[in-house]
Amino acid sequence: MEIQGTLWSPERNGASMQTRPDRPSFFRSSTRTGSFGAFGQAETAAAPIERTGAERVAFLRRVYGWMFAGMIATVFGVAISVKAGIAEGLLTQGFLPSILMFVAWIGLAYVVQRVRHVPTWNVVAFAAYGFFTGIVISSMCYVAILLAELKGLHEGTFLLQAGGLTLVAFAGLTAYAFFSKRDFSFLRSFLVVGSFVLLGALLIGFFVESTGYHLAISSAGILLMLGFTLYDTQRVLRTYPDGEHVAGAMTLFLDFVMLFVYVLRFVLLLAGGSRD
Repeated sequence: MEIQGTLWSPERNGASMQTRPDRPSFFRSSTRTGSFGAFGQAETAAAPIERTGAERVAFLRRVYGWMFAGMIATVFGVAISVKAGIAEGLLTQGFLPSILMFVAWIGLAYVVQRVRHVPTWNVVAFAAYGFFTGIVISSMCYVAILLAELKGLHEGTFLLQAGGLTLVAFAGLTAYAFFSKRDFSFLRSFLVVGSFVLLGALLIGFFVESTGYHLAISSAGILLMLGFTLYDTQRVLRTYPDGEHVAGAMTLFLDFVMLFVYVLRFVLLLAGGSRD
C-alpha cells in the first residue's frame, strides 16, 4: 500500500502450512504490505466445513456485513484525516510518524483478533481498526485529491475511479469463488512467491525513478491481490467455522483495502502523479 517513500508497500507473504480457519490471513503471517509485518504463526490444515444453503447464506451475511461496516469506518477515517490535516502531516513529517502509526495499526489488528468473540468489544475494536486503517491510507488519498484538483477535476475523481474498479473486481472474484467448484488452494505457493518477489521490487523501487517501473510494480501488485482475493474468499467460505465471521471479515477487508491501494497507485501514475 503505498506512496513510495511514505507509508505503503502492500505485499503479503505466507507460512509453509495451510491456513488456520480461526485467524484472519493478516495474522497467519501475511505481510500484505512490505511494511505490514509478519506474525509468522504456524498454520494447520483446515478441512472444508459442510453447511446447508441457509447456513452458508447466514455466514456470508455476517462476514460481509462486518466487512462493509469496516469499509464505512475506513471512509470516515480517510475523510477526517484529510479534513484535519493529518494526511498532509504524514506526507511532510518524514518516516517516524508513519512507522509509529504502522506499529499502532498492527497492535490494533492484534486487539481485534483477541476480542473477536467478545460481544460489544469486538464491534468497537473492528470499527476502530477500520477507522485507523483510513488514517493509514489517508496520505495517499490526499495525494489523489491534490492531483485531481491540479488537473481541474473534481477532487474525488481518482478516488472514485480506483474505488469503482476495486469494487467491480472484488465483487466479480467473490461471485466466482462462491459459485466455482474449482479448488484454488493451488494458488497459495504462487502467491507466497509473488509476495516476496514484489516486496523485493518495491525495495528496489526506492532507488528507481522510472514511472514505467512503478507502473509495472503496481500492475503486479493488483494481480497479486486479485489472486489473494480469490484464494481468501474461497478459504473463508469453505474452512472458517460459523463463529469466525469476524476473522473472515478481517481477511477480506484487508484484501479489499490492499487491492484498492494498488489500483489507486496505478491510477495516479497513469494520471501523471509522481511516484511519491
